[in-house]
Amino acid sequence: MNYKTISISIILVAVIFIVAFTFIDNDPISEPDEELNMEETAVEVQAVNQDVDEPEGFDVEILAPHAPFPDELAAKFSLIYAEYGGEEIVNEMRDASTMIVAEVNWDEHGSTSGWHYHPGIALVTIVEGDLEVTMKQDCIPRVYEEGEAWLDPGDIHKAVSASDGVKAIVTFLGIPDGEPATVWVEPVEC
Repeated sequence: MNYKTISISIILVAVIFIVAFTFIDNDPISEPDEELNMEETAVEVQAVNQDVDEPEGFDVEILAPHAPFPDELAAKFSLIYAEYGGEEIVNEMRDASTMIVAEVNWDEHGSTSGWHYHPGIALVTIVEGDLEVTMKQDCIPRVYEEGEAWLDPGDIHKAVSASDGVKAIVTFLGIPDGEPATVWVEPVEC
């Protein structure tokens, strides 16, 4: 083996090492601008950081708390927004082995979730009304109507009621046990 072969082998091992550790990370695609202690509940996080965007007219009822899958579960979600230039957003979760199901309600037109993110992904079904969702990455408001579903890949976003009495059923995947399903953050300028 010559030095050229050894150098190429070392480079290949380094690339494999970097790629492997990139996929082990379960964090959302867009990292929050500040570090939050995920061991605290969402309410405690709000009390610690007074600059978070407070929800208004927004209520969450947990229908099924953390439920682990008895087998290993990984998931890869690919999302392409037409308005986002067709760029693919990929969230590859090495550990999607927990699930939480919640009912989320917005009281009236203009009620807001406030800016937040989820430490995993969320599959959202709009059961009643229309919901306007804005993602931090592109600041484009998208309206999802009753009977439609959308995928939240774990990025910072806000959801505002586009009609009176919006109800959604949300399935969260990969939220570590003991951590909140939602973490509120500072308002985003869009």
